[in-house]
Amino acid sequence: MEQAVLNQGAERFGRGSYSLQLLGGFDQNVFEYIGEDGLRFIIKFLDAAKYRKASIIRELTWMAYLAEHGLNIASSIRSAQDLLIEEIIHGSKRYYVIAFTKAPGSPLSDLTSDFAMIERWGRGMGSMHKLGKKDSTSASLVHRMAFPQWNDHLIFTDAFPEAAGERVHIQWRRYLKELESLPQDQDSYGIVHNDLHHNNFHVHNGEIVFFDFGDVSYHWFAYDIAIAIYHAVQTVPEHRKAEFVARFFDSFLSGYLKENTLSADWIERIPFFIDFRNLYSYVYFSKFVDWNEMDESTRNYLLAMKADIESGQSVVNLSI
Repeated sequence: MEQAVLNQGAERFGRGSYSLQLLGGFDQNVFEYIGEDGLRFIIKFLDAAKYRKASIIRELTWMAYLAEHGLNIASSIRSAQDLLIEEIIHGSKRYYVIAFTKAPGSPLSDLTSDFAMIERWGRGMGSMHKLGKKDSTSASLVHRMAFPQWNDHLIFTDAFPEAAGERVHIQWRRYLKELESLPQDQDSYGIVHNDLHHNNFHVHNGEIVFFDFGDVSYHWFAYDIAIAIYHAVQTVPEHRKAEFVARFFDSFLSGYLKENTLSADWIERIPFFIDFRNLYSYVYFSKFVDWNEMDESTRNYLLAMKADIESGQSVVNLSI
């Protein structure tokens, strides 16, 4: 990203770009900076060719709605002009810039034994799903904002990436056919975070602070649970996965069910959604990342993913 864009964005939110530190993001567009009072902030630069302003408004509105209902959410901040979203035009490109207070605390450091915190994580997701239902307890304004449906993303609407291969494409079509047949009733389908893995919240004084709602959409609640499980499982070696996922699942679901109901039929579908997340992740990388720009370890990891997908191998055996 050009320095002139960073300069303008940082100035709009009160600091010069010299203080910006790249944190990452899929497009290398997320930075941290320190305010005059020593507080840390997160600033994101979103290419208007990829992001619609209406989507950003929905994201910020949903975050505010969750915060109003008691969840700990990293709050968005306003620019010097009192705007939540700034627009920057540089050359022929337009960017939207948004900023947040940096979530206090740090990532959950012990996924393998801090099951009390994993239960709180599940409880937080359950609260989100309860608020995301289309029923009498939901804010009608939120649901009138037309969040995207699960299959509105380019990965579904655009051509399947040839780089993924035909055997993966066969599995992709099979999973999509199954997903398209699933019911979307209010008890199973609603507004979800859609990426609530262990790197998208911090633990602070025993509480969880959630952030990064850029993928929020309508989806099955069981899929959102599967995302948390899928990414957690990636942190443990193969020989420990079966034992870990059983304990993780019990703790996470115990917390989840304290806040939201989910029928046994949908809980039994979670392994299906875990495998779909694995397939989705591989197809996503195949479509949006240049193979030649990956390091060798990433390429080897993706080749192993591909082999498992083509053979129909499940990510993990989860007995429910």
